[in-house]
Amino acid sequence: MPKIVDADDRRELVADAVYQVIAEHGLTQASLRNVAKAAGLALGSVRHYFDNQAELMEFAFRVNSERIHLRALESLEALEQEPLPLERGGLLEKCAAVLEELLPLDEIRRADAVVHMEFMLDARTNAGLTEAAQDDYRATGAVVGRVLLQLMESPLAQEALVPIDEAERLIGLLDGLSLRMVLQPAWAAPEQGRATLRRHLDSLLIPNAAPLYGV
Repeated sequence: MPKIVDADDRRELVADAVYQVIAEHGLTQASLRNVAKAAGLALGSVRHYFDNQAELMEFAFRVNSERIHLRALESLEALEQEPLPLERGGLLEKCAAVLEELLPLDEIRRADAVVHMEFMLDARTNAGLTEAAQDDYRATGAVVGRVLLQLMESPLAQEALVPIDEAERLIGLLDGLSLRMVLQPAWAAPEQGRATLRRHLDSLLIPNAAPLYGV
């Protein structure tokens, strides 16, 4: 009996091969031929699942974005389902734990961040990735916005915070931290990224005479 191949599993296998090629050689080297070689498949097998390279790149970008945001959403759902901590440190830790899933704080998240940056940069001039990039930005905005709404519901939050403005500031911070941690890991260690994120979140709360995190 011929072996039954799950099409979705095979497509994700090919996407993983795209990430491998990008991580080792950059996006420009992610041709169908190179991807097929990395996946251990014949070129014709890859073409069976993807009509062309543009289709493969969009699919791989969307899978990359989904993996990143699903990790954050799992943590976010836990935050939303539990009562908000009334203690300052507990509130900051709960909110930061969600947002940390968007930062390259370990090998898995760093690998995803490297691929994600390559795709986002290519989307600037590649019309085939424009829609996927916009969906990715909306997904990040949704996660960040929901975290901020949780924080702003706390009696510890400062008054008159504007959700949209704070979301843009926080997204900018996360993007900047990710870029520095990927490109300058010797200067931007995970511990620094965590502390910087917490200092920012702490600045949204009523001023505390005793800072929780060092400068």
